[in-house]
Amino acid sequence: MPPMATPALPGARRRGLIFWIMAIILTLIFLGGLVVLVAWLTIKPKRLDYVILDASVQKYNLTNDNHLSATFQFTIQSHNPNHKISIYYESLELFVKFNDHTLSFDTIEPFHQPRKNVTKMEDSVVAKNVAISRSDARDLRAQTKLGRIDVDVYVRARVRFNVGIWKSSHRTAKIECSPVTVSLSNAKSRITYCNTSL
Repeated sequence: MPPMATPALPGARRRGLIFWIMAIILTLIFLGGLVVLVAWLTIKPKRLDYVILDASVQKYNLTNDNHLSATFQFTIQSHNPNHKISIYYESLELFVKFNDHTLSFDTIEPFHQPRKNVTKMEDSVVAKNVAISRSDARDLRAQTKLGRIDVDVYVRARVRFNVGIWKSSHRTAKIECSPVTVSLSNAKSRITYCNTSL
């Protein structure tokens, strides 16, 4: 009489099922990583570049009780060096700070930046009777005697990247330009290169 087949134990079945599930998951992860790598090598994304080309101030007034009024004007250049990626800037917020204290704030009109493109943004940011600390006022007065002040310019942008018909989800670009030397005369300002994080 031939021997009877021993039925598989439930534990062995469960281990076999777990093995195949893990193998499928690892295969999908590998394929997904491969797709991302091929896409990255095809697109070859490059970092976006930002510089402040010009900075000036008008109607500058620092009162004896440490209140500042001024109109800051900036020309910001955005360079998209990518061959296959365009960028949708859906919102932009610009902050002018001195010693981490916000002096003024403004929004910039949304725009679309094509591939291999340089776009200039011009903005006037008004500080109106802004109360500042005694130590900041002392630093500002010391710089004013030199005919210029150093401020920090921050831009926070809500962006989406576009490749062909594909658009990415929203991301926040943080652009930091520091220090930006603003002349109190008509002297031409220095170009300031900015740091960017996405």
